Amino acid sequence: MYQLRQPDAALRPFIERYWFVTPGPAPVDIRVDVYVDARADLVFSYGAPWRRHVLGGGTTEHGAACLDAQRLDPIRISQRGQVHLVGVRFHLGGLGAFAVGPLRPWTGQTPPPQAVLGPEILALDAALAAAGPDQAAALLDAFFLARLPLARTWGSFRTALDLLVDSGGRAEVEAVARAAGVSVRQVERLFAQHLGLPPKVTGRVLRFQEGLRALMRDPGCPLSEVAQRAGYFDQAHFVRDFRRMTGGVPRGYRGYYPPQGPADFAPTVVAFVQAPG
Repeated sequence: MYQLRQPDAALRPFIERYWFVTPGPAPVDIRVDVYVDARADLVFSYGAPWRRHVLGGGTTEHGAACLDAQRLDPIRISQRGQVHLVGVRFHLGGLGAFAVGPLRPWTGQTPPPQAVLGPEILALDAALAAAGPDQAAALLDAFFLARLPLARTWGSFRTALDLLVDSGGRAEVEAVARAAGVSVRQVERLFAQHLGLPPKVTGRVLRFQEGLRALMRDPGCPLSEVAQRAGYFDQAHFVRDFRRMTGGVPRGYRGYYPPQGPADFAPTVVAFVQAPG
């Protein structure tokens, strides 16, 4: 059974949700396609191992906790059998609030959680194994709340990131740096520390996500107009980024958007495949 829980109010600027897949009476077959969104997921696994396939790249198998760090490639997650997962979905930049070191080395990687969040997370991992969703959410809240307040540089990074997000990824790095009251070189370092991606790359991901959401909201909108609204120079640039960040082409993604979807909805495609075909 797939369930969601909200984090404590103090954590909601950083953590989008906690998610859980609990074991049922029969084995399941799950497939999740995750598009590029520069966000991270913390995954605790207590059941059948799961496979992570980079579309156009390699495949790895994971039978224990790992951090699926900020990604620049679309991935497909698959898992078959008795599935027991506890997950934390971070907002853009949210992981950096709790990391014990720079995030840049972990971009596109799946390190053990203690490498990024410290050895204390091993006790949390053990406690979550026997916890139901409500108790697990409380354990996760306690772990992350104990890591507040934030690093001294977080405020400057957040100001810079907010401007970039509010501009739909269009703001120049110089403007982002001015908003944060730092130099261009310093803002690059802040993004490497707290997000793991340069500002220009982050802006590119934000523009792609805006185009993807536009396709889903308004399936009849011409592709050239979608590209223009998302800040692309032309349709060809949008199609190239779209293929790079989803593994597909725009026509396959028209028309789906969740009811009451938030403005920053970062879509994935989830399928529970219970029978062949």
